[in-house]
Amino acid sequence: MKALLKRIVTKIIRQGRRMALSDGVIARSMAMGMVVGFSPTVGLQMVICVVLALGVNRVRGQYVFDSVIALVGSLVVNPLTMVPTYTAYYFVGCQMMTCSRVVEFQSDHQVQQVITNLGEGTLAILFGSVPFMLIGLPLGYGLGRLVERYLERRANRKRARKAALAQRRLDQARAVEARS
Repeated sequence: MKALLKRIVTKIIRQGRRMALSDGVIARSMAMGMVVGFSPTVGLQMVICVVLALGVNRVRGQYVFDSVIALVGSLVVNPLTMVPTYTAYYFVGCQMMTCSRVVEFQSDHQVQQVITNLGEGTLAILFGSVPFMLIGLPLGYGLGRLVERYLERRANRKRARKAALAQRRLDQARAVEARS
């Protein structure tokens, strides 16, 4: 888990270096990605993240979301974790509505059958995903803010080192001039 988290943060840091991200872009993008990631749209999450990011940025006329960071945030649910996640969605959804029978999912094929049948199970999964999406919003924003603060501190330290180096070079140049 620690290695996965490190890889995710590393990708965000690289993206932050490549682009001049304005304040809040990482946090907003991560939050949007996690909301989409917790939605029951496995297979379409990347497309949804890119379309939302490009659409909102186009409509607003400014850089509000970064699609790469949103894609990283959407990785919270993936095909490997789909069965347990959708099972949780289903059970939570059945608590929110009355299910005629409760099914325990054993494979991703079963999950696909329930969703493609567009019946009561699909509705339960949709309803059950809403609390997770709502939790993903502040969680993603908080994680994004932590990464933003880290990047800001890192950039400030780098600027301070460069300024100190420039000052030392200037002092050395003045010392050489004074001796001459």
